[in-house]
Amino acid sequence: MPARLDFVTAEDLSAYLDDQCDPDLLDALRNVTEQDERCLELVSAFLTQSRFLAQSLDPILEEPVPERFTVLLRAHKAKTDSE
Repeated sequence: MPARLDFVTAEDLSAYLDDQCDPDLLDALRNVTEQDERCLELVSAFLTQSRFLAQSLDPILEEPVPERFTVLLRAHKAKTDSE
């Protein structure tokens, strides 16, 4: 018999942690984490990693876009608009 964790993919866990999964998957993951210690440990590890990454990287979102990138984007947009 396959473990309950066998049907849960990394993409499912990412969607679950990001509150992006559909209601059926959400219910299934809640049930499986309540019933399967391995799944609960994996979800906890994903959550810890997600929080660490957010804490570490979210401040970068507040930084201004470097001017050289803005120039490149404007040039690309102008080129594609003229085609």
